[in-house]
Amino acid sequence: MIGGRTGQVLLMLAGLIAWAVQFTVIYGVTSTLCGRGWADARIFGFEVIPATILSATLVTFAATAITTIWSAKEHRQNAKQSATMTDSFMGHVAILINGFSLVVILWHGIAAFILPACA
Repeated sequence: MIGGRTGQVLLMLAGLIAWAVQFTVIYGVTSTLCGRGWADARIFGFEVIPATILSATLVTFAATAITTIWSAKEHRQNAKQSATMTDSFMGHVAILINGFSLVVILWHGIAAFILPACA
């Protein structure tokens, strides 16, 4: 079990934190490049905006998937140890929030590819 309530809360919020990072990176890079007129910039043969969106989505999705698996493992371990109602609730919420965050991260990454970057 993760040590203390702070660890449990961080595990619960990890997916939302990852989504916030993805959101900030995608729109920070996109707005900066579009505002400077560098929307068609390339790095290593790839367009910068789609490459940034793809890499931010993959990294945050992987991090959230790991925390979702970790949450499920913690929840199973709490069930075996007859954890308190609070620990059980936090385990359920951690799985739900991180699972929801997986969907939101994918949704956000796909939408950024469908819509024009500088429209």
